[in-house]
Amino acid sequence: MTEFDPATVPIRAAATVLLIADRPELKILMMRRHANTLFAGGMWVFPGGAVDPEDVEIAVTGPVELDYPGPITVTAAEHHRSYYVAAIRECFEEAGILLTHADPDRPTPPVLLLERQAELRAQLNAGAIGFKQLLTDHHLIPAAGLIKPVARWITPLGSPKRFDARFFLAKHPLNQDSSHDEGELVDSEWLSPSEILRRFEAGDMAIMTPTLRMIQNLQAFESTAAVMSAIHQTVDYHQVLVDPETKALLLPGDEGYGDAVDHIETGWVRLRQVER
Repeated sequence: MTEFDPATVPIRAAATVLLIADRPELKILMMRRHANTLFAGGMWVFPGGAVDPEDVEIAVTGPVELDYPGPITVTAAEHHRSYYVAAIRECFEEAGILLTHADPDRPTPPVLLLERQAELRAQLNAGAIGFKQLLTDHHLIPAAGLIKPVARWITPLGSPKRFDARFFLAKHPLNQDSSHDEGELVDSEWLSPSEILRRFEAGDMAIMTPTLRMIQNLQAFESTAAVMSAIHQTVDYHQVLVDPETKALLLPGDEGYGDAVDHIETGWVRLRQVER
């Protein structure tokens, strides 16, 4: 194993998408990374990845959130927008789900059939075409309004790769089919939060702690409508603290939050059930 200096590992901007659907109960798309990948090898994750330089150049339709908790090194709106673009691009690359609208400033394109969409995804993953070119050719624009920001997590010091990741949530489009890319991702399943947690506890699924915390929060909901309603009602992010003994990630209201610490994990979450 190659040694590295943790203090010199750069923090890269990244984005990920929690895709949810009623099947008929609430389920989440989980994807397993190839065991040989450097970051999160063999783990079950949400589709996502690093922000590419080209993502900054791509426009979107719909609202872009500019107010995030924690340190923000860039304030220009286009940099915040790039997280949305990256989330939508990675969702297409890794899960085959294209969250776009017809570009309102261009002629309406012909319907992009699923077979053609799969071909474009393969070309994109092979590097034969860029996402910006794909969008331009087909008169499409990333639909920021289809994904809702729900968390921000910064990889702790010590990992060989570190990310400042924005987590988004989206409903699975009824007219599209999800699938893993069979490259970086070798398996995928639609699972209920309870089933994911059961398999994690049994040792059958390896899951990073931020991903696990998001799944735990989704366990409180019965449907996509309930999740989306809670997101619309919840404005404030809550800082994640860590129980120094159990290493559990805690949010306000959780037992032990008052005695937890803030130097192990760095995260802020607003995806949680709204108290009535």
